[in-house]
Parts: sequence; C-alpha cells; structure tokens
Amino acid sequence: MSHQWTMEDFESIYSRFKSSGLSVMDFCSNECIRPKRFYEWRSKLLRKGGFIPVKVN
Repeated sequence: MSHQWTMEDFESIYSRFKSSGLSVMDFCSNECIRPKRFYEWRSKLLRKGGFIPVKVN
C-alpha cells in the first residue's frame, strides 16, 4: 500500500476489514498496515460520517 492514502483508499480497506471477520490486529498484520494508522483513518472516516456498505456473501 502506498504511503499516502485518500479517504477513498481507506473506505476500500475498511470495507475489506469489515467483511474479513478478522480482528483489527490480524487484518493489519495480513495487509502490512500499522494498527495505529488503521485506527487513525477509522477515526477520520467516522468523523466524516462515512457509511460503508458491506456486501455479505
């Protein structure tokens, strides 16, 4: 993953996280993302009031 994320990038990441069923720590480990960065972006997303539809298979 590049060093600069956009909100659109994180929305995609967060959608994958939600559908993964993994804990934040496991998901971040699998995606090579620092958990601190994930939590920072999740906070930004929630402040934005972002709703991310999750497709359930």
